[in-house]
Amino acid sequence: MIEWIRSLNEASVPFLVWLQSFASDGLTSFFSLMSWLGVEYFYILFFPFLYWCVSKRWGILTALSLIFSLYVGEMIKWAFKLDRPPSPPVVRLWEETSPGFVSTHAAPAAGVWGMMMVAVRRWQWALPLFLLGLSVSLSRLYLGVHYPADVIGGWIVGLIGLYLVLKLAEPWGERLARWPASRQLLAALLLIVALLAIFPSNWEGRRPAESGVLTTAVFFGLLLGLIWDHHRLHFSVRGPWTQRLLRYVVGLVLVLAAFLGLDILFEPFSQGNYLTAQAFRFVRYAAVGFVVPGLGPWLFQRLRLA
Repeated sequence: MIEWIRSLNEASVPFLVWLQSFASDGLTSFFSLMSWLGVEYFYILFFPFLYWCVSKRWGILTALSLIFSLYVGEMIKWAFKLDRPPSPPVVRLWEETSPGFVSTHAAPAAGVWGMMMVAVRRWQWALPLFLLGLSVSLSRLYLGVHYPADVIGGWIVGLIGLYLVLKLAEPWGERLARWPASRQLLAALLLIVALLAIFPSNWEGRRPAESGVLTTAVFFGLLLGLIWDHHRLHFSVRGPWTQRLLRYVVGLVLVLAAFLGLDILFEPFSQGNYLTAQAFRFVRYAAVGFVVPGLGPWLFQRLRLA
């Protein structure tokens, strides 16, 4: 299969060169913006708003779709370790150092914006969301960092994740909700250990690769927050929009404190032993995941913002 994908990639190089023949400053700026909508910084801003201000239910489902598409996409990426388009002849307009197949911009684009399309249920809103997800995916071709097969593979991963989350998340969630908190915590811990254990190595052969640590850490933090919310907090999005927006501003301070503050705090440990560095990385991203359903709503209730 790997050789078949390589042959497809080699055959598609002329298409990428042709696509980039239309390059301009305006198009490059546009597609760079679209690619930015697929990086972690965007999702760190987007998901708190969705969960705290719009819909708790769709926030959870969309987050699960994102985590599935990222984890599976990154697992395939590091298992296959296929190269990105050669430069030259393709012009590299975006910096990437990870393998190419599959695109972990295209996979979340299908999973996240596909979930949003299901949520809005109106074609007037669904069409712009579809075009947004498509633009994020196509930006990777224009910017010279992915082959068409990478993007198509990403779409397949994202759509599978979307289907599984819609089909299974709520029935399984209702069943797991009947468990005591101790059993839920143990199950979450065992699941995360398993996900880390099976994740492939990076370029240097170190396991798990950094992206696997990031994704599983956010997932673990999310699970911890959801368990706390289910048993204690019972957070509700309801409230006037002035309250919701204030909630977002206050909560975003917590998110950025976890994301940026812990990055600065843990910097001395990032250059040492690989496993030690990844352990601190795990704590940092787990904290980010925990803030959204856990620490943020707890603070909102104390401040009478929820």
